[in-house]
Amino acid sequence: MNAKRITALAVSILMILSLGSCKDNSPADSPEESTSLTQISNNVTDNVIAAPSSPVTESDTALSIPDDPATWTAAQTVDAYKNAAAKTTAKAVSQRKIDLKSISVNNGEFEGLFEFITPIMSKLLANNSEDVDGITGGFKNLTEADVSSAKAYKNGNNTVIEMKMKNQTAGMAEDANSGSVGHAITAVGDITVVTKQLKDLGLPLELSEKDTKIIYTDATVKVTVNPDGEIISGTWSYTVEIRMDNYKAFGKTVNTTSVIMKNTITLK
Repeated sequence: MNAKRITALAVSILMILSLGSCKDNSPADSPEESTSLTQISNNVTDNVIAAPSSPVTESDTALSIPDDPATWTAAQTVDAYKNAAAKTTAKAVSQRKIDLKSISVNNGEFEGLFEFITPIMSKLLANNSEDVDGITGGFKNLTEADVSSAKAYKNGNNTVIEMKMKNQTAGMAEDANSGSVGHAITAVGDITVVTKQLKDLGLPLELSEKDTKIIYTDATVKVTVNPDGEIISGTWSYTVEIRMDNYKAFGKTVNTTSVIMKNTITLK
C-alpha cells in the first residue's frame, strides 16, 4: 500500500473521529474536553413564543420580543432562539449523523482510494451516528453578527425560527463552541489530541496550524418552538471541509488532502 493511500486513510479516520469527539453535552457550561481515541472509537395560528417580561437567566438576553414573529428583527429572532434553547437544553436529546461527501488527495488524484477506504469509513460513520444530550452549540454566545439571515413565522400554535450562519474558517485547535457556526452548532473543535494519538499508533502525520484549515459552510438552524417557549423539533446542519496543504506524512510531502462531510443534528 503506497504512502498516499495510507495518508488518506489516516487523515479520514482522524477527521471522522474528531467529529465523533464533539459531545453536545450542555454547551452552556464549560468548553469541550478532549476525548481519548478509545472513547471516541466506541462512540452530528394563533399563539407564538411568549415574549418574556425579562430574559431567562440561562441565555443572558436583553431584547424585548414582540408577539408577532413576522415583525422580529434578526437580533430579536436570535434572542428568541437563545431563550428557547436555554429553556429546552436540560431535557433535549438529539441524534447526530455524519455523511461523507468526498475525499481527495494531491489535488483530486483518487487512484482507487474510495474502493479501499469506503468500507472502513462507512463503519466509522455508522458508529458516529449517535444520541447527544442538550441543545447543540455555544448558543449563550450567539449574536446577530453570527447570522447571515434570520427569520421567524407562525405555524399553527407554534413559531418556526430559521437561521443561516455565516461561514467560518478555523484552525485545528479551536474550541468547538466558538465562532459563528460553533455558537449555533457544535463544531469539530480541537483535533490535535487525535493527531497525536494517531502518531502514537504509528501513523505519523506532521501537521501544524499553518497546514490545516477547517472550513464550515451551509450552516443552518431550523427549530419549532411551542407556546411555552420550548423547542419541540429542530434540525441543525453544516458542511465541513478539513483541508491540509503541503504537510508531511511518512517523511514525504503531500500537496493537498481534503475531506468533506455533512454533519446533521436532529432533535428527537
